Amino acid sequence: MTGRASEVPLSGDPVSRYLPWTIGLLVFLATLAFAAGMFLSSAGDAWRQDLSSTLTIQIPVSDEAERGVRVDAAAELLRTTPGIGSVRPIPDAEVAVLLEPWLGKQVLELDLPMPDLIDATVERGAEPDLAALAVRLARVAPGAIVDDHAIWLRRLTEFMQIAEKVSFAVMIVILISAVATVVFTTWTGLAIHGDVVEVLHLIGAQDSYVARQFQTHTLRLASVGAGVGFLFGAAVIWLTYVYGGWLSGGLLPELALTPMQWTLLAALPVGAVSLVVLTAGITVRRALGKMM
Repeated sequence: MTGRASEVPLSGDPVSRYLPWTIGLLVFLATLAFAAGMFLSSAGDAWRQDLSSTLTIQIPVSDEAERGVRVDAAAELLRTTPGIGSVRPIPDAEVAVLLEPWLGKQVLELDLPMPDLIDATVERGAEPDLAALAVRLARVAPGAIVDDHAIWLRRLTEFMQIAEKVSFAVMIVILISAVATVVFTTWTGLAIHGDVVEVLHLIGAQDSYVARQFQTHTLRLASVGAGVGFLFGAAVIWLTYVYGGWLSGGLLPELALTPMQWTLLAALPVGAVSLVVLTAGITVRRALGKMM
């Protein structure tokens, strides 16, 4: 036997013509799901690092004469609190920038009663008593509220972890669908070319030789579909990166992947093609074992 892949005329199968389209669509969806999972993982880590050691103190609106006194007194109390690192009152201009996505660029001109904000960081390893701190702040700045980001950050982190697992689970289901598609296509090819396969057996062809015929055919079609599907998926990811920051208005982290994540993403179509080729070989061997 010379090992020529044309001895079983698989290229003329009506089912085979849809295999590149099916594999391409599945790889496209798997690429998006995998990228979403990696982005959620990176975004969760970034948010944990940025917010886990941050406190925001809100001081309600007061008379203009007392405003500066209350802010200065609250800031001084924070600086003398054990476990509190840097303390910085946030200027009105920065508060206006935060409100700009909802109220427009003329926030300051609207003369709204915006509270004074103080940004404070917690030193690494420190666990200040926030309840006691709130009581002390209320004495120098009545109505002051301590916003501990760790409370809602914990809920956000749990949600991100669930969404990350769902994304990876979707990717796995998609790859399983690709495997099922190849199994169906391979069984159909065996049914159509059963006479040819029987003749090859009569002239001495082994099951492994016939399996290679199907694997080569699957490799050619799946490679084209997976390559096109991955390119479309990468294009969608790139467009999301380009326009995502503009649409989010700075409210979401940057929709970007690291070079290592792009490497893992590029390995997805290679892994998918390897998986379906292996599936085709196993399916043919098992089918021939039952037929012969």
